[in-house]
Amino acid sequence: MIDHLTVDPLAIEVQPSSSFNNYFVSVTNLIKAISPRFASPRVAKRTNSFIRADDLNISGEDIRREIDDERTDRETSERDGVPLVPIDGNGDTIINGLVQIGLAEAGDESSRWTATSGTAYVLKNRSNQHRMGPWENAASGKDVLVWSTKCVRELGAEYPVVKARGLINASSWEVVDLLRDSSKVSTYNKSSLGRKDKIVLKSNMDSEAKIMSSLTKPPIVRKPLECVTLFYSRKLTENDNIELDGAGYITVGRSVWENEYGLTETKFSCTRCEILLSVNLVRDIKTASGQKVCELTIVTHAVSPAGIPLFIGKKAALATADSYIKDIRAVFEK
Repeated sequence: MIDHLTVDPLAIEVQPSSSFNNYFVSVTNLIKAISPRFASPRVAKRTNSFIRADDLNISGEDIRREIDDERTDRETSERDGVPLVPIDGNGDTIINGLVQIGLAEAGDESSRWTATSGTAYVLKNRSNQHRMGPWENAASGKDVLVWSTKCVRELGAEYPVVKARGLINASSWEVVDLLRDSSKVSTYNKSSLGRKDKIVLKSNMDSEAKIMSSLTKPPIVRKPLECVTLFYSRKLTENDNIELDGAGYITVGRSVWENEYGLTETKFSCTRCEILLSVNLVRDIKTASGQKVCELTIVTHAVSPAGIPLFIGKKAALATADSYIKDIRAVFEK
Protein backbone atom coordinates (compact mmCIF):
# COMPACT_ATOMS: atom_id res chain seq x y z
CA MET A 1 0.00 0.00 0.00
CA ILE A 2 1.35 3.46 -0.84
CA ASP A 3 -1.64 5.73 -0.17
CA HIS A 4 -0.43 6.96 3.19
CA LEU A 5 3.33 6.87 2.79
CA THR A 6 5.05 10.19 3.44
CA VAL A 7 7.54 11.84 1.13
CA ASP A 8 9.42 15.08 0.66
CA PRO A 9 7.32 17.86 -0.92
CA LEU A 10 10.49 19.71 -1.87
CA ALA A 11 11.73 16.72 -3.84
CA ILE A 12 9.22 17.35 -6.61
CA GLU A 13 10.85 20.69 -7.41
CA VAL A 14 11.95 20.80 -11.07
CA GLN A 15 15.68 21.26 -11.51
CA PRO A 16 17.50 22.85 -14.45
CA SER A 17 19.32 20.43 -16.75
CA SER A 18 22.73 21.19 -15.27
CA SER A 19 21.66 19.90 -11.87
CA PHE A 20 21.41 16.27 -12.93
CA ASN A 21 25.16 15.83 -12.56
CA ASN A 22 25.69 18.20 -9.63
CA TYR A 23 23.00 17.68 -7.02
CA PHE A 24 25.09 15.62 -4.59
CA VAL A 25 26.59 18.25 -2.28
CA SER A 26 26.49 16.96 1.29
CA VAL A 27 28.24 13.99 2.88
CA THR A 28 24.88 12.21 3.04
CA ASN A 29 24.26 12.81 -0.64
CA LEU A 30 27.79 11.70 -1.46
CA ILE A 31 26.98 8.34 0.12
CA LYS A 32 23.79 8.21 -1.95
CA ALA A 33 25.83 8.91 -5.08
CA ILE A 34 28.07 5.95 -4.34
CA SER A 35 25.11 3.62 -3.72
CA PRO A 36 21.93 5.32 -5.09
CA ARG A 37 19.87 2.14 -5.27
CA PHE A 38 20.05 1.61 -1.50
CA ALA A 39 19.69 5.19 -0.25
CA SER A 40 16.72 5.78 2.06
CA PRO A 41 14.14 8.31 0.80
CA ARG A 42 13.60 11.47 2.81
CA VAL A 43 10.39 11.66 4.81
CA ALA A 44 7.67 14.34 4.79
CA LYS A 45 3.88 14.42 4.71
CA ARG A 46 2.93 14.58 1.04
CA THR A 47 4.07 14.58 -2.59
CA ASN A 48 2.07 17.66 -3.66
CA SER A 49 1.78 16.01 -7.10
CA PHE A 50 -1.22 15.59 -9.38
CA ILE A 51 -2.05 13.26 -12.26
CA ARG A 52 -4.63 12.81 -15.00
CA ALA A 53 -7.14 10.11 -14.09
CA ASP A 54 -9.95 10.71 -16.61
CA ASP A 55 -9.51 7.23 -18.14
CA LEU A 56 -8.80 5.15 -15.03
CA ASN A 57 -12.41 4.19 -14.27
CA ILE A 58 -12.20 5.80 -10.85
CA SER A 59 -15.47 7.00 -9.35
CA GLY A 60 -15.71 10.32 -7.57
CA GLU A 61 -16.25 8.53 -4.26
CA ASP A 62 -12.86 6.83 -4.64
CA ILE A 63 -10.91 10.08 -4.96
CA ARG A 64 -9.53 12.00 -2.03
CA ARG A 65 -9.03 15.64 -3.00
CA GLU A 66 -6.72 17.14 -0.43
CA ILE A 67 -5.48 20.12 -2.43
CA ASP A 68 -2.86 22.49 -1.14
CA ASP A 69 -4.21 26.02 -1.62
CA GLU A 70 -0.85 27.67 -0.86
CA ARG A 71 0.38 27.58 -4.46
CA THR A 72 2.20 30.17 -6.49
CA ASP A 73 0.84 31.17 -9.90
CA ARG A 74 2.44 29.60 -12.98
CA GLU A 75 2.55 31.22 -16.39
CA THR A 76 1.14 28.38 -18.45
CA SER A 77 -2.24 27.24 -19.73
CA GLU A 78 -4.70 24.96 -17.95
CA ARG A 79 -4.97 21.39 -19.23
CA ASP A 80 -8.48 21.14 -20.67
CA GLY A 81 -9.86 22.85 -17.57
CA VAL A 82 -10.22 19.46 -15.85
CA PRO A 83 -8.77 19.23 -12.33
CA LEU A 84 -6.16 16.52 -11.96
CA VAL A 85 -6.24 14.00 -9.13
CA PRO A 86 -3.84 14.33 -6.18
CA ILE A 87 -1.53 11.36 -5.77
CA ASP A 88 -1.56 11.85 -2.01
CA GLY A 89 -4.25 9.56 -0.64
CA ASN A 90 -4.98 7.97 -4.03
CA GLY A 91 -1.74 6.16 -4.84
CA ASP A 92 -3.01 2.57 -4.95
CA THR A 93 -6.18 3.51 -6.82
CA ILE A 94 -4.25 5.39 -9.51
CA ILE A 95 -1.56 2.73 -9.88
CA ASN A 96 -4.09 -0.10 -10.15
CA GLY A 97 -5.90 1.83 -12.89
CA LEU A 98 -2.68 2.40 -14.84
CA VAL A 99 -1.67 -1.27 -14.53
CA GLN A 100 -5.06 -2.39 -15.87
CA ILE A 101 -4.75 -0.11 -18.91
CA GLY A 102 -1.10 -1.08 -19.42
CA LEU A 103 -1.82 -4.81 -19.41
CA ALA A 104 -4.81 -4.36 -21.73
CA GLU A 105 -2.76 -2.40 -24.29
CA ALA A 106 0.42 -4.49 -24.14
CA GLY A 107 -1.45 -7.79 -24.25
CA ASP A 108 -3.92 -6.78 -26.98
CA GLU A 109 -3.21 -8.86 -30.11
CA SER A 110 -6.31 -7.69 -31.99
CA SER A 111 -6.51 -6.23 -35.48
CA ARG A 112 -6.92 -2.67 -34.13
CA TRP A 113 -3.11 -2.46 -34.25
CA THR A 114 -1.60 -1.53 -37.62
CA ALA A 115 1.81 -3.08 -38.25
CA THR A 116 4.60 -1.19 -39.94
CA SER A 117 5.50 -2.51 -43.39
CA GLY A 118 8.55 -4.33 -41.99
CA THR A 119 6.52 -5.94 -39.21
CA ALA A 120 3.74 -6.97 -41.59
CA TYR A 121 6.32 -8.67 -43.83
CA VAL A 122 7.83 -10.60 -40.90
CA LEU A 123 4.46 -11.76 -39.56
CA LYS A 124 3.25 -12.81 -43.01
CA ASN A 125 6.33 -14.81 -43.97
CA ARG A 126 7.45 -16.52 -40.78
CA SER A 127 6.05 -19.84 -39.58
CA ASN A 128 4.50 -20.28 -36.14
CA GLN A 129 7.50 -22.40 -35.11
CA HIS A 130 9.73 -19.33 -35.20
CA ARG A 131 7.83 -17.35 -32.57
CA MET A 132 9.04 -18.10 -29.05
CA GLY A 133 6.20 -17.05 -26.75
CA PRO A 134 2.86 -18.95 -26.72
CA TRP A 135 0.82 -15.80 -27.39
CA GLU A 136 -0.17 -14.48 -30.80
CA ASN A 137 2.33 -12.13 -32.50
CA ALA A 138 5.12 -13.27 -30.15
CA ALA A 139 8.61 -12.08 -31.05
CA SER A 140 11.24 -14.21 -32.77
CA GLY A 141 14.95 -13.97 -33.49
CA LYS A 142 16.38 -10.49 -33.91
CA ASP A 143 13.20 -9.00 -35.33
CA VAL A 144 11.56 -6.03 -33.64
CA LEU A 145 7.82 -5.85 -34.25
CA VAL A 146 6.21 -2.39 -34.28
CA TRP A 147 2.56 -1.33 -34.46
CA SER A 148 0.46 1.79 -33.98
CA THR A 149 -3.21 2.41 -33.28
CA LYS A 150 -5.71 5.09 -32.35
CA CYS A 151 -6.36 5.52 -28.65
CA VAL A 152 -9.68 3.96 -27.63
CA ARG A 153 -9.96 6.27 -24.62
CA GLU A 154 -10.93 9.95 -24.78
CA LEU A 155 -7.77 11.03 -22.98
CA GLY A 156 -5.25 11.87 -25.72
CA ALA A 157 -7.43 10.36 -28.46
CA GLU A 158 -5.83 12.62 -31.06
CA TYR A 159 -2.37 11.17 -30.45
CA PRO A 160 -1.30 7.70 -31.71
CA VAL A 161 -0.41 4.80 -29.43
CA VAL A 162 2.76 2.92 -30.43
CA LYS A 163 3.69 -0.64 -29.46
CA ALA A 164 6.94 -2.54 -30.07
CA ARG A 165 8.11 -6.04 -29.17
CA GLY A 166 11.37 -7.97 -29.25
CA LEU A 167 13.46 -10.63 -27.53
CA ILE A 168 16.18 -9.88 -24.97
CA ASN A 169 18.88 -12.34 -23.90
CA ALA A 170 18.23 -11.84 -20.20
CA SER A 171 15.67 -12.75 -17.57
CA SER A 172 12.58 -10.60 -17.07
CA TRP A 173 13.92 -9.58 -13.66
CA GLU A 174 17.25 -8.43 -15.11
CA VAL A 175 15.46 -6.27 -17.68
CA VAL A 176 13.02 -4.70 -15.24
CA ASP A 177 15.86 -4.07 -12.79
CA LEU A 178 17.65 -2.16 -15.55
CA LEU A 179 14.51 -0.13 -16.28
CA ARG A 180 14.07 0.72 -12.60
CA ASP A 181 17.64 1.99 -12.20
CA SER A 182 17.77 5.71 -13.03
CA SER A 183 21.58 5.69 -12.99
CA LYS A 184 21.66 3.35 -16.02
CA VAL A 185 19.24 5.10 -18.39
CA SER A 186 22.05 6.41 -20.59
CA THR A 187 23.14 2.82 -21.37
CA TYR A 188 20.03 2.26 -23.51
CA ASN A 189 18.66 5.76 -24.20
CA LYS A 190 21.01 7.73 -26.42
CA SER A 191 18.86 10.87 -26.12
CA SER A 192 18.92 10.89 -22.30
CA LEU A 193 20.46 13.83 -20.47
CA GLY A 194 19.81 12.22 -17.08
CA ARG A 195 17.08 10.80 -14.87
CA LYS A 196 16.66 11.32 -11.14
CA ASP A 197 14.42 9.62 -8.59
CA LYS A 198 12.69 12.53 -6.88
CA ILE A 199 10.48 10.64 -4.43
CA VAL A 200 10.59 6.91 -3.69
CA LEU A 201 7.20 5.76 -2.43
CA LYS A 202 7.97 2.04 -2.27
CA SER A 203 10.91 -0.16 -3.26
CA ASN A 204 11.57 -3.88 -2.88
CA MET A 205 12.51 -6.84 -5.08
CA ASP A 206 9.04 -7.31 -6.54
CA SER A 207 7.70 -3.75 -6.82
CA GLU A 208 8.68 -0.12 -6.85
CA ALA A 209 6.76 3.15 -6.94
CA LYS A 210 8.40 6.54 -7.36
CA ILE A 211 8.21 9.96 -8.93
CA MET A 212 11.14 10.67 -11.20
CA SER A 213 12.26 13.50 -13.44
CA SER A 214 14.20 13.14 -16.67
CA LEU A 215 15.63 15.20 -19.49
CA THR A 216 15.94 13.99 -23.08
CA LYS A 217 17.05 15.70 -26.28
CA PRO A 218 15.59 13.89 -29.31
CA PRO A 219 16.93 15.11 -32.66
CA ILE A 220 13.58 16.57 -33.78
CA VAL A 221 13.23 19.09 -30.93
CA ARG A 222 15.09 22.34 -30.30
CA LYS A 223 15.06 22.33 -26.50
CA PRO A 224 15.45 19.37 -24.12
CA LEU A 225 12.22 17.67 -23.06
CA GLU A 226 11.54 17.34 -19.36
CA CYS A 227 9.29 14.57 -18.00
CA VAL A 228 8.15 14.31 -14.39
CA THR A 229 6.56 10.89 -14.10
CA LEU A 230 4.88 8.54 -11.68
CA PHE A 231 6.63 5.20 -12.28
CA TYR A 232 5.48 1.85 -10.94
CA SER A 233 6.78 -1.68 -11.48
CA ARG A 234 5.75 -5.03 -10.06
CA LYS A 235 5.86 -8.76 -10.63
CA LEU A 236 2.92 -10.25 -12.53
CA THR A 237 0.63 -12.90 -11.05
CA GLU A 238 -1.86 -15.40 -12.45
CA ASN A 239 -4.63 -12.96 -11.51
CA ASP A 240 -3.41 -10.34 -13.99
CA ASN A 241 -5.23 -11.88 -16.98
CA ILE A 242 -2.15 -11.81 -19.20
CA GLU A 243 -0.52 -14.78 -20.95
CA LEU A 244 2.76 -15.84 -19.33
CA ASP A 245 5.43 -18.44 -20.08
CA GLY A 246 7.18 -18.07 -16.74
CA ALA A 247 7.89 -15.04 -14.57
CA GLY A 248 6.88 -11.60 -15.79
CA TYR A 249 6.89 -7.95 -14.76
CA ILE A 250 5.13 -4.77 -15.78
CA THR A 251 6.11 -1.13 -15.45
CA VAL A 252 3.70 1.75 -16.04
CA GLY A 253 4.23 5.47 -16.08
CA ARG A 254 2.30 8.73 -16.51
CA SER A 255 3.23 12.39 -16.19
CA VAL A 256 2.56 14.20 -12.93
CA TRP A 257 2.15 17.93 -12.31
CA GLU A 258 2.69 20.47 -9.57
CA ASN A 259 -1.01 21.23 -9.09
CA GLU A 260 -4.49 20.07 -10.05
CA TYR A 261 -4.62 22.17 -13.24
CA GLY A 262 -1.43 20.82 -14.78
CA LEU A 263 0.53 24.04 -14.33
CA THR A 264 4.29 23.66 -14.22
CA GLU A 265 7.41 25.29 -12.87
CA THR A 266 9.57 24.17 -15.78
CA LYS A 267 12.47 26.45 -16.65
CA PHE A 268 12.59 28.12 -20.06
CA SER A 269 15.69 26.07 -20.93
CA CYS A 270 13.52 22.98 -21.46
CA THR A 271 9.99 21.97 -22.49
CA ARG A 272 7.70 19.93 -20.25
CA CYS A 273 6.64 16.78 -22.07
CA GLU A 274 3.43 14.90 -21.25
CA ILE A 275 3.45 11.10 -21.17
CA LEU A 276 -0.11 9.77 -21.09
CA LEU A 277 0.96 6.14 -20.82
CA SER A 278 4.29 4.32 -20.78
CA VAL A 279 4.33 0.53 -20.44
CA ASN A 280 7.02 -2.15 -20.34
CA LEU A 281 5.67 -5.71 -20.26
CA VAL A 282 8.55 -8.15 -19.69
CA ARG A 283 7.88 -11.90 -19.87
CA ASP A 284 10.28 -14.81 -19.48
CA ILE A 285 10.36 -17.30 -22.37
CA LYS A 286 11.01 -21.00 -21.74
CA THR A 287 13.83 -22.43 -23.86
CA ALA A 288 14.89 -26.03 -24.40
CA SER A 289 18.52 -25.12 -23.68
CA GLY A 290 17.72 -23.27 -20.46
CA GLN A 291 19.11 -20.02 -21.91
CA LYS A 292 17.72 -16.88 -20.29
CA VAL A 293 15.42 -15.13 -22.77
CA CYS A 294 12.55 -12.74 -22.22
CA GLU A 295 10.21 -10.79 -24.46
CA LEU A 296 9.88 -7.05 -23.98
CA THR A 297 6.68 -5.33 -25.15
CA ILE A 298 6.52 -1.56 -24.84
CA VAL A 299 3.58 0.80 -25.28
CA THR A 300 3.93 4.57 -25.56
CA HIS A 301 1.19 7.20 -25.71
CA ALA A 302 2.49 10.74 -25.52
CA VAL A 303 1.50 14.28 -26.44
CA SER A 304 3.55 15.56 -29.36
CA PRO A 305 5.83 18.44 -28.36
CA ALA A 306 4.62 21.89 -29.41
CA GLY A 307 5.52 22.72 -33.00
CA ILE A 308 5.87 19.09 -34.09
CA PRO A 309 3.17 18.02 -36.60
CA LEU A 310 1.33 14.83 -35.65
CA PHE A 311 2.54 12.85 -38.66
CA ILE A 312 6.17 13.69 -37.88
CA GLY A 313 5.64 12.87 -34.21
CA LYS A 314 4.13 9.49 -35.14
CA LYS A 315 7.00 8.66 -37.49
CA ALA A 316 9.51 9.58 -34.80
CA ALA A 317 7.63 7.52 -32.18
CA LEU A 318 7.70 4.40 -34.39
CA ALA A 319 11.43 4.75 -35.01
CA THR A 320 12.12 5.43 -31.32
CA ALA A 321 10.17 2.34 -30.24
CA ASP A 322 12.20 0.14 -32.59
CA SER A 323 15.47 1.63 -31.35
CA TYR A 324 14.43 1.30 -27.70
CA ILE A 325 14.06 -2.49 -27.99
CA LYS A 326 17.34 -2.84 -29.89
CA ASP A 327 19.25 -0.63 -27.46
CA ILE A 328 18.06 -2.57 -24.40
CA ARG A 329 18.93 -5.82 -26.21
CA ALA A 330 22.42 -4.46 -26.84
CA VAL A 331 22.99 -3.86 -23.10
CA PHE A 332 22.79 -7.61 -22.47
CA GLU A 333 24.90 -8.56 -25.47
CA LYS A 334 28.00 -6.67 -24.38
